[in-house]
Amino acid sequence: MPNPKTPSDLPSLSRFYGPKYWLIWLGLACLRITIVLPWRWRMAVGRAIGWLLYQLSARRRVIAETNINLCFPHLRPSQKNHLVQATFADNGVGIIETAMAWWSSRQTFNQRVSVTGSELIEQAQSEGRGVLLVGAHYTSLDLGGILLAPSHPYYATYQRHGNALMDTIIRGGRLRHLPGMVERDDIRQVMRLLKQGKTVWLAPDQDVGPERSVFAPFFGVDAATTPIISRLAQATGAKVLQFSHHRINQDANYLLTISDTLASIPSGNIEQDTACLNAAIEAQVANYPSQYLWLHRRFKTRPANSPSIY
Repeated sequence: MPNPKTPSDLPSLSRFYGPKYWLIWLGLACLRITIVLPWRWRMAVGRAIGWLLYQLSARRRVIAETNINLCFPHLRPSQKNHLVQATFADNGVGIIETAMAWWSSRQTFNQRVSVTGSELIEQAQSEGRGVLLVGAHYTSLDLGGILLAPSHPYYATYQRHGNALMDTIIRGGRLRHLPGMVERDDIRQVMRLLKQGKTVWLAPDQDVGPERSVFAPFFGVDAATTPIISRLAQATGAKVLQFSHHRINQDANYLLTISDTLASIPSGNIEQDTACLNAAIEAQVANYPSQYLWLHRRFKTRPANSPSIY
């Protein structure tokens, strides 16, 4: 069984100095420059990136509009349009937050972060139990996790990036702060870590296809959802905790929240557990709806005989 990925597993960046990578290096250089700007300027650059993506990416705009129409039917058309634009703006900020996660010092954020519920992790570990830290695809995905890691180290699951340079940069940035990473489909390695009493972060809120999913409501819409959290908890005895992270106070601070909202998992009923999981994520998304990845086709897989949404 392979071990979790560590910094020593990363290929040398010298492999990626060829011309086909130059545009990526240019983009990375711009991000490195941006994160040394004053805080307000960083946020402004992020929102400008989001505005540009909104203008140029018609496909992602349609996906976001479709998701928001489905999940927030009570909003007026003008409110839905505002939420779509705010979603792109916050996803643009998320790009800057990701760069900060990869390259900024943790001390940069000491006065900007508050954490609630961390004692739940400590309690589970004192009992010798592993912890399944259930995340979701908020715009501050990389930054939120890395702000937690110094005080509560955890292993993160990840999916390889299709571009070898970006995969190396992403893993390198995360492994500056994490003890290791596990490929998303390496379930045996996740189980091994949990049985050793480790903490593992996993985000089960993306559509992974009909073969590995059950349907459960998400904002009132049937969403194909992986039942892996329930199965891992059942197999390992790990404590299941919800982890969320959001920008607050006009983009000046971050709130990290660890909660016991998933305490009923595993219940012995996969469908019930999956519905509980989606409801818990929905509750957090509803607090800061524009800071969620509505650009993802969350409802791509449909129940039998249901029309395609996208």
